[in-house]
Amino acid sequence: MMQETGFQGCAAKEFFDSFAGTTKEGIARKYGVRGANFIAYKI
Repeated sequence: MMQETGFQGCAAKEFFDSFAGTTKEGIARKYGVRGANFIAYKI
């Protein structure tokens, strides 16, 4: 998806549980929702 918008060198560098400690943690785990930090550049 990132490359389709013109970004290059796209890579997910870190994944994390963005809903940990919230009231929606159980739902996020049920559906596999998590956060990610990406690195990319656009010319």
